[in-house]
Amino acid sequence: MSSKKSDKYFASDLSERERACFEAGIKLGALYHVLCGIPVALNENIIASIERGIEAAISCQPHVESVNIELDKSKIKGTKTDIFDYDEISGEIIKAMVILKYQKTRIIARVEWKEDLNYPLMYIEKITQLEE
Repeated sequence: MSSKKSDKYFASDLSERERACFEAGIKLGALYHVLCGIPVALNENIIASIERGIEAAISCQPHVESVNIELDKSKIKGTKTDIFDYDEISGEIIKAMVILKYQKTRIIARVEWKEDLNYPLMYIEKITQLEE
């Protein structure tokens, strides 16, 4: 869908920069909430599969140029006390970057665990106006 088709649903005084920031927030929220709760094992192949699979899914969303996800293996226990025990992805192990372009605005947005906040922070790292 072209952004022009959907523009009619947004406030007319919304700037290109504000819309780009909104789009970045949508992508980070989707990425974070899709990942949280997925069962995971301390296995390179499983972790890489999850990272690449969610990257591919998020990259299908409008305006996305690239997605990179890294799960912090050091925070996955990898030990089972019984058959029902397993690790699952939480905000503490997610480190991701999304780059998107809306019209002439490029956004680099991230989600990652911040120890000083004890929180998985979603934030905009950089906004660039393109000369195209």
